[in-house]
Amino acid sequence: MTQSPRPPRDAVPDHLAGRAVAVDVADPDLDADVRAVLAALALDPVTREVDTADVVVTDRDHADPRPGVARVVRVGGEDAAGDDDEVIRLPSGTADLVGALLAPVTTGGGVLVAVVGAVGGCGVSTLAAAIAVRAADFGRTLLVEADPRGTGIDLVLGAESEPGLRIEDVRAELGGPDPDALWGAVPEVGTGCRVLARSRDRDETPVARSASDGALGAVSAHRAAGGLVVCDVGGFAVGDPVLARADLVVVVTRADFQGVVAAGRITCELPGATLVIRTHRGDPLEAADVADAAGLVRWHVLPEVRSVRRLAGTGDLGGALEAGARGSRWRLRRLGALADALLGEVLSGDR
Repeated sequence: MTQSPRPPRDAVPDHLAGRAVAVDVADPDLDADVRAVLAALALDPVTREVDTADVVVTDRDHADPRPGVARVVRVGGEDAAGDDDEVIRLPSGTADLVGALLAPVTTGGGVLVAVVGAVGGCGVSTLAAAIAVRAADFGRTLLVEADPRGTGIDLVLGAESEPGLRIEDVRAELGGPDPDALWGAVPEVGTGCRVLARSRDRDETPVARSASDGALGAVSAHRAAGGLVVCDVGGFAVGDPVLARADLVVVVTRADFQGVVAAGRITCELPGATLVIRTHRGDPLEAADVADAAGLVRWHVLPEVRSVRRLAGTGDLGGALEAGARGSRWRLRRLGALADALLGEVLSGDR
């Protein structure tokens, strides 16, 4: 191992104070080099098992993309195979490692809303899209199809033919993409709102996809940069990383016995969630009974409206819900009002 040179103390900026740097380096020589640089910068490394870290330094090819991590720095030995330009070779690349550690890290500040279905066919994608369109009034909003079995939420907003990144184009490892580059590369579906959907043209089975793919990195990156993220989570799974880190979880269910049982199971795991009950003419249960059985204080009713389903099916939902069109389709007012109410829960700071 070659001893890493110590950078001058006056080159260390004040913003490093309190920065959490995790070291996940298997090679002992590389580990020593990394820790020498951290010592020179007066940074004490934390363990890799922390819930969040500002920076993770690793020599692993496929690092776990932890949602709380703002930046991942990959290091490697001088003689290691491969020509990946993103890998910093040590010890010759010590200056590059110092630069990566000194660079400002944007953390926190953003909001994550996750929409999950208790049962199938209750309009999770439609509600998630509506929330995202209305959220654009408050800042950059990214609608992400986190559902590993999703078929393309861009269809709901008529953006399926728009050029741009899809989930499969986003790197799943190393904590996610650059947030500004991501924002500029995904399809726009309205003023201040963009969508990152699943591709329907890739030969990939649902089993091969998971919530820890490119969707998770994109969610983390956009939220860390201060943006608002709305996720279509699809069905519920215990330990889902998106649900675990969401500022607001919206559980959508039906006013029937299957909907009650499924919603109750989810709310046992996520007691702080908000319930949305989709109602139809002839439902066997009252919405209030569903909410009471699920044990949730915050709940809303969303009646079935044929025009909403038709607009979602034709990809015209986004245009109809944009701020300038709110008064033009009175049947959409209930959906828009619900989206606004849910956003009010998470943006008001009362949760």
